[in-house]
Amino acid sequence: MKKSKARVQGTNDFNTVSKCSMVKNGYFRDDYIHHFVIKCSRRTPLIHLGYYMRVLTVDFALRSFLDATSGQPTQIISCGAGFDTSFFRLSFIGSIHQDVCFYEVDFTEVVDRKVECILGSESLQECIGPFEVNENGVRGLFGSQYRLIASDLQALDELESNLMQAGAAFSLPTLLLAECAICYMDEASSSSLIQWAASSFEDATFVTYEQIHPDDGFGIVMQKHFESMNSPLLSLTKFPDLDSQEHRYVSRGWSSCSVWTAFEMFRQVASPDERLKVVNLEPFDEMEEWHLEGCHFALMVASKGCLTDWLRKFADVPPRLTDSVVSDPINKPQVQWELLEPESGRAVCRFAHGTAMFGDKNGFEILIVGGFGPSENSLHGRRHEVLYIQNRNQDAGGPLTCRRIVDVEGVLLENVKLGVLHHTCTRLSLRGPDGLTRVMVYGGRHSPRRAVNAWPIILSVFRGETGPRMTVASSDTAATCWNNAPVPRWRHSSVCLKYPTPAPIQDYVVVFGGRTLDFKVLGDLLVWTIRASDASISCREVPHQRDRPSARFSHSAAVWDEKTMVVTGGLGEDMLPHRDIWCFSLEEETWHELDIAGMLPRYCHTSAVCGDHLFLIGGVNTLPGNQPGVCVVDLSAPSCIEYALPDQNPACPIMLHNHTSEVVDDETAILVVGGGGNCFSFGTAFNSRVIRIDLRQFR
Repeated sequence: MKKSKARVQGTNDFNTVSKCSMVKNGYFRDDYIHHFVIKCSRRTPLIHLGYYMRVLTVDFALRSFLDATSGQPTQIISCGAGFDTSFFRLSFIGSIHQDVCFYEVDFTEVVDRKVECILGSESLQECIGPFEVNENGVRGLFGSQYRLIASDLQALDELESNLMQAGAAFSLPTLLLAECAICYMDEASSSSLIQWAASSFEDATFVTYEQIHPDDGFGIVMQKHFESMNSPLLSLTKFPDLDSQEHRYVSRGWSSCSVWTAFEMFRQVASPDERLKVVNLEPFDEMEEWHLEGCHFALMVASKGCLTDWLRKFADVPPRLTDSVVSDPINKPQVQWELLEPESGRAVCRFAHGTAMFGDKNGFEILIVGGFGPSENSLHGRRHEVLYIQNRNQDAGGPLTCRRIVDVEGVLLENVKLGVLHHTCTRLSLRGPDGLTRVMVYGGRHSPRRAVNAWPIILSVFRGETGPRMTVASSDTAATCWNNAPVPRWRHSSVCLKYPTPAPIQDYVVVFGGRTLDFKVLGDLLVWTIRASDASISCREVPHQRDRPSARFSHSAAVWDEKTMVVTGGLGEDMLPHRDIWCFSLEEETWHELDIAGMLPRYCHTSAVCGDHLFLIGGVNTLPGNQPGVCVVDLSAPSCIEYALPDQNPACPIMLHNHTSEVVDDETAILVVGGGGNCFSFGTAFNSRVIRIDLRQFR
């Protein structure tokens, strides 16, 4: 038990340092957090944004309660408070009036360390005023309005006795706060604490901020993280979603319970200007994991007595956001898929890469260019080596191998950057004069501060005796053209379209949208022309039209009937996902939108058209428990059916974003290659299997 408690206390230290780093980098003002940190280690922007949502949400709940009960004696009891600074911050800005008493409860070891920090800081002591340490047999620190108590939340008789000796009055309006605290208690103990609070306090509210949705890919990674720290989330599987959390409190004596995800609270509490400001404070390009984290943490506000519905009444927070266009996820049919492990060679552990497929009657190869993943020495980073997945079996669904292309000529040229993220790889329809397959690599980044490949790279691919080989196609493109390239971008879309000419001599690669170094979201439409004879390249921008898709990035595009680009989803300038479908005709150079009802919003997905059916694979949105699976769109109707992903295998979690997909086996299957991401503070996760989705199940 000692080891387990020590581990739980260890999460307090990580959280405090993360909050300190978030504050130090300008996300939130807290003049006291540094008093509880020996050294403030810098965290990543993704962790900063995650903790910003958390602090914003809890701070909003506390301030709303204090505003709602202003002018009357009230108390706040923080359960598992750790090194939280809420009392000091709120006292400094005058939110804690003279009739408020603030109690903090935690393990003895944590309380002793916090007391030591307070004794070493004049500014903390100034906030508290006169105080005593270890008063009346209760371990802790006791001031007139701030009282820090050592007590185990699982020992309710002791907790109640210690609170009473510290001056708590069970008849006063009371807010009990559990910020990522009771989730580490066993379910019986945490539920007993919730029920005890409901039965002990006459007018009370129980505010909880903790994890939800453990069963999807992100949720499994999240669970494994806490298990690896020997501090598992012990009640999460019994109360996995917002509805079960709401029922948990109501069934244990609370009159009402309102629930919101962290991202819903972020949208409601922060103004649009504030939201854009915090997202753009640092170079940041991991929107998927941020949105997923915001859907996997939630605020629960249970109330009784005169405090019933106080948060909604006084803070004007609407009921939980819903999506009336999308049916309940329980009613969605489930996709069937097959997780394939390469028969020999290496697994494809990459995300933010690009792929291009070529093949013949004897099978196919899929090139894998760039991306982020582990190397042979297990370190994560941008990958420069080019891989290929091969199926040289005439039978559909035959065994796969994954190997490295050993011979890649020309990649050391200064302008050739293959170790790149969020670029596009587009197979050209025309072969070069040497008869080789050509692939256009365009855009991408090394980091959010450095875009690369502003001018496309044309790769020639040919089969050698030991497997595919590649070279950079020669081009007589003038240097002046390179200097006048369109704005560098990543997270754009790219497809190869055809003009209806009898003897084509050039390819047309249409590029839409993307994101830039200065956080700008693009809505331009480019047509790159590549001559088949010499791989020379030119570019023009299609003039803007009144009726066109809004600027976006992380969307997807597919080819319909060789001459039309179909654009779906993506993130807009407000950083919220779209759920629309736009078609661009290269021949007419016009856009038109398809009106599709019942489609989920999504971004960072992939898409493909087979016949008149569009398949949208995976992606991310901000709807809790309703993450995208597979959407099948009948473009001729138009109509769609959303399919949920299969139940996840905890040993091999799948996250369908930052992946690529290719249609194989005579348009009877889609292979999903790679995917995953840097999951908040839970570590970097990769899809270790290639996924095969048989399209015949959708007929």
